[in-house]
Amino acid sequence: MSRFFYIFLVFILIAPTVSAESYVATRQELWFSARQELWFSDSSYYKTSHHIKIGKSINMDNYKVFGEFGFGEDINEGTPVGSGASYDYLRFGFTKTFYDALRVNVNYRSKMKSVGRDLNWIVINTKYKF
Repeated sequence: MSRFFYIFLVFILIAPTVSAESYVATRQELWFSARQELWFSDSSYYKTSHHIKIGKSINMDNYKVFGEFGFGEDINEGTPVGSGASYDYLRFGFTKTFYDALRVNVNYRSKMKSVGRDLNWIVINTKYKF
Protein backbone atom coordinates (compact mmCIF):
# COMPACT_ATOMS: atom_id res chain seq x y z
CA MET A 1 0.00 0.00 0.00
CA SER A 2 2.81 2.41 0.83
CA ARG A 3 4.30 1.81 -2.64
CA PHE A 4 1.16 3.19 -4.30
CA PHE A 5 1.21 6.14 -1.92
CA TYR A 6 4.80 7.02 -2.94
CA ILE A 7 3.96 6.72 -6.63
CA PHE A 8 0.94 8.97 -6.12
CA LEU A 9 3.04 11.49 -4.17
CA VAL A 10 5.70 11.62 -6.89
CA PHE A 11 3.00 12.04 -9.53
CA ILE A 12 1.48 14.98 -7.64
CA LEU A 13 4.89 16.67 -7.36
CA ILE A 14 5.77 16.40 -11.05
CA ALA A 15 2.29 16.72 -12.56
CA PRO A 16 2.33 20.53 -12.85
CA THR A 17 5.48 20.39 -14.99
CA VAL A 18 4.42 17.47 -17.20
CA SER A 19 2.35 17.58 -20.37
CA ALA A 20 1.58 14.78 -22.80
CA GLU A 21 0.07 14.40 -26.24
CA SER A 22 -0.99 11.49 -28.42
CA TYR A 23 -0.77 11.58 -32.20
CA VAL A 24 -1.12 9.66 -35.44
CA ALA A 25 1.55 10.23 -38.09
CA THR A 26 2.43 8.99 -41.55
CA ARG A 27 5.73 8.89 -43.38
CA GLN A 28 6.56 8.16 -47.01
CA GLU A 29 10.07 7.46 -48.29
CA LEU A 30 11.43 7.19 -51.82
CA TRP A 31 14.54 5.03 -52.27
CA PHE A 32 16.80 6.24 -55.08
CA SER A 33 19.37 4.27 -57.01
CA ALA A 34 23.03 5.01 -56.34
CA ARG A 35 24.03 4.35 -59.93
CA GLN A 36 25.32 7.51 -61.58
CA GLU A 37 23.50 7.09 -64.90
CA LEU A 38 20.10 7.09 -63.15
CA TRP A 39 20.52 10.35 -61.23
CA PHE A 40 18.85 12.47 -63.91
CA SER A 41 16.28 10.03 -65.26
CA ASP A 42 12.56 10.26 -64.51
CA SER A 43 12.29 6.92 -62.72
CA SER A 44 15.46 6.72 -60.69
CA TYR A 45 13.69 5.50 -57.55
CA TYR A 46 13.41 1.77 -57.07
CA LYS A 47 11.31 1.42 -53.91
CA THR A 48 8.87 3.35 -51.71
CA SER A 49 8.11 2.88 -48.01
CA HIS A 50 4.87 3.89 -46.36
CA HIS A 51 4.44 4.05 -42.57
CA ILE A 52 1.47 4.79 -40.36
CA LYS A 53 2.15 5.08 -36.66
CA ILE A 54 0.56 6.01 -33.35
CA GLY A 55 2.68 7.87 -30.84
CA LYS A 56 2.80 9.37 -27.39
CA SER A 57 4.96 12.31 -26.40
CA ILE A 58 5.58 13.46 -22.81
CA ASN A 59 7.17 16.85 -22.04
CA MET A 60 8.76 17.55 -18.67
CA ASP A 61 10.89 20.68 -18.18
CA ASN A 62 13.68 20.40 -20.79
CA TYR A 63 13.03 16.71 -21.57
CA LYS A 64 10.74 15.22 -24.18
CA VAL A 65 10.24 11.44 -24.14
CA PHE A 66 8.39 9.79 -27.01
CA GLY A 67 7.38 6.41 -28.33
CA GLU A 68 5.73 5.26 -31.56
CA PHE A 69 4.52 1.99 -32.98
CA GLY A 70 2.82 1.15 -36.22
CA PHE A 71 3.08 -0.74 -39.45
CA GLY A 72 4.22 -0.15 -42.98
CA GLU A 73 4.90 -1.54 -46.41
CA ASP A 74 7.92 -1.52 -48.73
CA ILE A 75 6.84 -1.45 -52.37
CA ASN A 76 9.20 -2.06 -55.29
CA GLU A 77 8.77 0.12 -58.38
CA GLY A 78 5.92 -1.18 -60.53
CA THR A 79 4.32 -3.19 -57.71
CA PRO A 80 0.74 -2.28 -56.73
CA VAL A 81 -0.01 -0.93 -53.24
CA GLY A 82 -0.96 -3.75 -50.89
CA SER A 83 1.28 -6.38 -52.46
CA GLY A 84 4.65 -5.22 -51.04
CA ALA A 85 6.62 -6.48 -48.04
CA SER A 86 4.92 -5.53 -44.77
CA TYR A 87 6.61 -4.75 -41.46
CA ASP A 88 5.96 -3.51 -37.94
CA TYR A 89 7.52 -0.20 -36.93
CA LEU A 90 8.84 0.83 -33.50
CA ARG A 91 10.54 4.08 -32.46
CA PHE A 92 11.28 5.58 -29.05
CA GLY A 93 13.70 8.07 -27.58
CA PHE A 94 14.16 11.39 -25.87
CA THR A 95 15.08 15.00 -26.59
CA LYS A 96 16.96 17.20 -24.11
CA THR A 97 17.77 20.91 -24.41
CA PHE A 98 20.84 22.32 -22.66
CA TYR A 99 21.13 26.05 -21.86
CA ASP A 100 18.40 26.92 -24.41
CA ALA A 101 21.00 26.47 -27.16
CA LEU A 102 22.00 22.81 -27.61
CA ARG A 103 19.31 20.26 -28.44
CA VAL A 104 20.18 16.55 -28.39
CA ASN A 105 17.77 13.98 -29.81
CA VAL A 106 18.49 10.27 -29.30
CA ASN A 107 16.14 7.63 -30.66
CA TYR A 108 15.96 3.97 -31.57
CA ARG A 109 14.10 2.80 -34.70
CA SER A 110 13.22 -0.70 -35.76
CA LYS A 111 11.55 -2.14 -38.85
CA MET A 112 10.52 -5.68 -37.93
CA LYS A 113 9.94 -7.32 -41.31
CA SER A 114 7.69 -10.30 -41.91
CA VAL A 115 10.22 -11.71 -44.40
CA GLY A 116 13.99 -11.17 -44.33
CA ARG A 117 16.20 -9.27 -41.94
CA ASP A 118 14.95 -6.68 -39.46
CA LEU A 119 16.43 -3.18 -39.71
CA ASN A 120 17.49 -1.33 -36.56
CA TRP A 121 18.96 2.17 -36.11
CA ILE A 122 20.19 4.30 -33.27
CA VAL A 123 19.97 7.93 -34.37
CA ILE A 124 21.60 10.86 -32.55
CA ASN A 125 20.78 14.38 -33.80
CA THR A 126 22.21 17.58 -32.36
CA LYS A 127 21.34 21.18 -33.06
CA TYR A 128 23.15 24.23 -31.66
CA LYS A 129 21.54 27.69 -31.92
CA PHE A 130 23.82 30.73 -31.72
